[in-house]
Amino acid sequence: MNAVPPAAPTRARVPVWARRTFDMIPTPWLITGGTGALLAFTAAFGGLDTVPAPPAPELAVGDEFTGSDLSITVVGVEITDTRRGSGVFPDQDKGERVLTIFVDVTNEYSRPRPVSTSLTHSPVVDGITVEGLSTGKPSIARADDSTSAVVLQPDVTAPLIVSWTVPGDAVRAGDEVRITLPDSTRVVGESVVRGEFWTDVVVGARVTAHVHEGVAPE
Repeated sequence: MNAVPPAAPTRARVPVWARRTFDMIPTPWLITGGTGALLAFTAAFGGLDTVPAPPAPELAVGDEFTGSDLSITVVGVEITDTRRGSGVFPDQDKGERVLTIFVDVTNEYSRPRPVSTSLTHSPVVDGITVEGLSTGKPSIARADDSTSAVVLQPDVTAPLIVSWTVPGDAVRAGDEVRITLPDSTRVVGESVVRGEFWTDVVVGARVTAHVHEGVAPE
């Protein structure tokens, strides 16, 4: 008796309306949806492997740091009762003093840039901070002529003073401080806002320096 071969499996029929609906979905949507599903699956099982960011370099006074299209060199750190031209006015009755960082800054970008943050830009020189001090944004002026609202010209080094008012017991001569210098990424705005911008601000470098007792210029 001849064996009867098994019947071939029948393929499930997809309704016509379903095929038409699938055909109407744009291909990029399908790719995006598939990518989203893959990311969701990956996240559920431990996420994507990320490469940790390298630590910010540790520098000393006189070392040059390049970031945010700027070259910044910390020249020295001073504590004094007053500093003419700094734009900082301590309350001496409260024992306040002026902490000043001297920096040489060169704009390595092709256009002039202000030293302070505008409404559409991330911190520039005003992103410099002193670790452990809640000082807020500094006052910035030229060290040679006390000009404020400084604009950095391309490829021209500007000697600047970066100053804060601090409590008299916060920083003393001989103390060691760590200064953070900002770094960021330059992007080009093409839709809502046009122009070049520096975003995603991070600590680009840390500078260890000793504070010196200063004599305010007459």
